[in-house]
Formats: sequence, C-alpha cells, structure tokens
Amino acid sequence: MSAQPESPQPLHETNVSATTPLLESSGGEAKLEAGPLVITATTGGANSPAKTPSSPTKPASPAPAAPASPTAAKTTEQPASERPVSQNVNEYRFVHLRIPPRSGKLRFLLPILLLVFQLVFIILFAFFANYSPESNAAPNKYPMFVDLHAIAILGFGFIMTFLKRYGYGSIGFNLLLVAFVIQWALIVRGWLGWGKQSTLTFNVGIENLVYADFTAIAILVSFGAVLGTATLTQLIVMAIIEVVAQVFNEYLNIHVIKTYDVGRSVYVHLFGALFGRAVSKFLHFKGVSSTKQASVYHSDLFALIGTLFLFVYYPSFNGLLSHSLTSQTKAIVNTLAAICASCVATFGVSSLAGCGRLNVLHVQHATIAGGIAIGAVVDLNVQIYVALIVGAVAGFLSTIGYQYIEPFAHRVLKIHDSCGVVSLHGLPGLIAALLGAIFAACATFKEYGLDLYTIYPARLPSETSNEYFEQKLTGSGGLGRTGFEQAGFQLIGLVITAGIALVTGALTGLLLRLPLFEQLSEDVEMFDDEAQWITPDDYALKLTFAAANNQAAAAPASPAPAAAAAEPAPAPQSPAEGKKEDSKV
Repeated sequence: MSAQPESPQPLHETNVSATTPLLESSGGEAKLEAGPLVITATTGGANSPAKTPSSPTKPASPAPAAPASPTAAKTTEQPASERPVSQNVNEYRFVHLRIPPRSGKLRFLLPILLLVFQLVFIILFAFFANYSPESNAAPNKYPMFVDLHAIAILGFGFIMTFLKRYGYGSIGFNLLLVAFVIQWALIVRGWLGWGKQSTLTFNVGIENLVYADFTAIAILVSFGAVLGTATLTQLIVMAIIEVVAQVFNEYLNIHVIKTYDVGRSVYVHLFGALFGRAVSKFLHFKGVSSTKQASVYHSDLFALIGTLFLFVYYPSFNGLLSHSLTSQTKAIVNTLAAICASCVATFGVSSLAGCGRLNVLHVQHATIAGGIAIGAVVDLNVQIYVALIVGAVAGFLSTIGYQYIEPFAHRVLKIHDSCGVVSLHGLPGLIAALLGAIFAACATFKEYGLDLYTIYPARLPSETSNEYFEQKLTGSGGLGRTGFEQAGFQLIGLVITAGIALVTGALTGLLLRLPLFEQLSEDVEMFDDEAQWITPDDYALKLTFAAANNQAAAAPASPAPAAAAAEPAPAPQSPAEGKKEDSKV
C-alpha cells in the first residue's frame, strides 16, 4: 500500500480566541481585545514562519538544504519552540467607521422637492392626460416595451453596481430616476405637441410609454457620468432640466429637420453621454479623485449581471420603433449580429491590452457597444456582414476608450466620468450618426420602394413634380430632398444634438454648484452609500491598518545578519490605478 502524501505545512499560523469568529487571513495572529477586533499579521520574509505566542525567543537557525530531487521533497513539522523569531508585526483592526449624518436645513430639500413634484404630476395628469385610443397593433408592442423597461431598470441598474461601496445608490437612485422621469417626460412630450394635439391635453398609451422610457434611458446615461459624485437632490434637478432638453432636441431633429434614428443612438445615447460629461466637468472643475472609487470582486459580478440584461434585451430597444414587421425583423437580426461582434472584439482587444489578461471593466461595458453603433440604421438594408463589421469596430473603439481615453481625460483634462459613458455611449453614438448619413445618401427608390418615403419623409417629392406623378404617390408634405441632401441634414442633426447636450449640460453643472444644493465631500462622502443611506452595521465595519512593530530588539544578540526593517503600510493607490487593478479578471 502506498503512503499517503503529507499535507504542506503553512508558512503562517492563525490562533483565534474561542469567542472570536474565525477570520481567514494570509498570515498572522488573531486576538480579541477589549475594544475592536485586532488581527496581528506577522511578517518576516518569504521563508520565515510566524511566531506563536508560546514560542520562546531564539535566534534564527540556518535553513535546511534543498532536497536533491522534487520526488524526494518532504515537509516535516517543526516544533514551535525551534521556529525563528518573526521580525515584524503589522496590526489590523476591525473598527466601525461611521459617516456622521448631515445637519442643517438643506437636508429637507430632497423630500420637499420629491413630494411637491409628485403632487404637481398628479394635478397635471388629472387635468390634461387621457387614455390613448390604441390601434389593434399597439398591444403587440407591449412585450418589447417590457424588454425596454427591463433595460432601464435592471440593465442600467445593475451595470452601475461596480463601485464597491455604492450599491444602494446605483440601483436605488436608478429606480427613482426612472419613476420620476417617465411621469415628467409624458407631460413634456405631450405639451410639445408630440401627439400633434392642438391643446394642452395629451394621450397616454403604449407608444407614449415607449418614448418616455427612451427619455429615461438618456437620463440614466447621464447619471452614469456623475455616479457617486452628486447628491440625490442634484440628480433630480439634473433630470428635470435634461428631460426638457432631450425631448426638445429629439422633436427638433425628427419633426423639424426630419432626420432618421430608429434606435435613438444619437438622440438618447450620444445626447445623454455628452450632457452627463458636461455636467460632471462643470460640477467638479478640478476633477474627482477618491480612493473609494474602486470595485471588488462581488461588485463587478453584479455589474456583469447588468451587462447580461442589456445583451439579451437590446434587440427590442432597437426594433421597437420600426415601421413594419419586415423592418423590425431586420432590426433584431442586425442588432444581434452587431452586439455579438462587439463582444468578441472586446475580449480580443482587452486581452491584448492586458498582455493576456482580461479587464472586467471592458467586458461590463464595451461588449454591448455594437448594439448602439448600429442603432441609427438598424432596420435598413444594412446586410448582416456590415452589421458584424460595425459591431466589431464599435467594440474595438469602446475598449480603447476605456483603456486609454478615459484615463487621459481624467488625468490631463480633469474630466471625471464614473462609468465612462463617452466610451460606451458617446463613441458608438458617433458611429451611428455617421452611418445614418452614409445610408441616407445611398438609399434609393429602387431599393426601398415606397418605404423610402416612410423612412425619410423629407425625400418625398413635392406634389407638383413629375416624379410625384410618375411614381403614383399619394402622400403630401414632402420636401423633395435628394439622398445627399438628406445625408447633410443627418450631419446637421448630429451637430445640433451635440451642441444642445453640451450647452445645457454645462449650465446644469453650474446650477448644481450653487450653495442651494449640498455638495458631497470628495474624501469621505463620494462613492459611499452611507452619506445618503441608512446602512447596516456590517457596512461600517472596516479592516484598518493599526501599527507596525519591530520586534528585532526582543531577540538576543546573534552573529546572524540583522533582521530586515519592518515593512511599512501599503501606500494608497490612485483612483485610476485602484479601479484598474480591482476590475481585472
């Protein structure tokens, strides 16, 4: 019978009191004092075992010679009395560190703001809102509307939970913003004549809820830029202003300039990214640098759940506004093709940038960039291989943005962006805008037939033109644009969207700096739930470095070389380095 192999001897021992919960640590002694729980971590070099409390003080003895071959290696138990002295002792204490609650009159601004606006919403809906006389096809949109709602609440809610101490704020504030914005967006869209009513009354149906959800997602994109750096009061004020700006921009581009963006990549994603980036810059002129802006393993896992929700439901996001079942099928196929290509490209570029190791930050965000990039033309005759190319390019650029552009903007330009919304939503949104111009220039009546004038109403010939009678058209209100003219207006829409987003975002950031609003302190309250939430006791339990004691003086004189100096406490990392290291797989 062969002998059983012996278990390897640990380099460190951990002795825990019977009344103390067992704590796993890389080494050292654990003991319970009268105050906080104290873990004493002993260090004495890579091959120096820890000293137990009962072991007498003895000089270090030379290490035994290495075995001749790996098969002859054998680990033996060394008596505690003969083990060498540990030279350094690092103490870490579990202590409760609470952020004191805010005092002063400004703390009542949030409940007043929320309750007053909810009362106003109730009154406005009572006087001006009616049920929409839905067509027979309208109920068929409900399943895809549910998918869109899941993207807003579950997808965006979980994808922002990567911050290790901001889980409540990521999911909770996301939920509140969706509930608040849907009501406000229905009112603003109704009053801007979105339903073409001549009075202040407006209808509410499935289609209206779809548009309200699109507006809510634009606000959530902006929320990602200031995640953890703004109070809930500031977020509500930002949402009130941005809803008006986003709805006005979308109405101006679609109904006045008559551009086309079926997946709202420009009017939702690009607008939200630029608006949020401008708010962040003008709210924090000098940028933000906090050691709490970092992730841990389980927070990154929760964020990946949000990525999965977006990956699954994003075809519904792009296909909801398609004008026919045929175009909707194209939208679903093209979206899935683009998002799959961006996922593969992201893993490849992330591995290349990490020298063979993947960065979970890239996987959480850049993998879905393809769905955004293809959105503006997703229901056109794109061809599947073109959708794959667009998705791969979007995944590549988004990953490059997270790896290089975002750190550069934070370090040099002092622009803080908690979620990197420009890399995820801005760059793919820009790709979508350029694709919209290209496909508008290439679209012909021969290729699309009468659907061409449904997609681009401004290209409908005027009622007095020969082309109008030759094609036996019956519509009215066409401007007779050519393909290149429509492409030019698509680019004009891009410029208008960027201008409105940046200007209104900058003004909103300046407004939120006023003394009327409480500001979060950079070192203590930013990226921390406890500043705005009631948290459980274990949330405030933190393992902190207490002391580093050199015990070399306790050992008797010996001809052996002097012990190494005590290891200092680890230096804190910069936020960029900490986030980069914590988010690697």
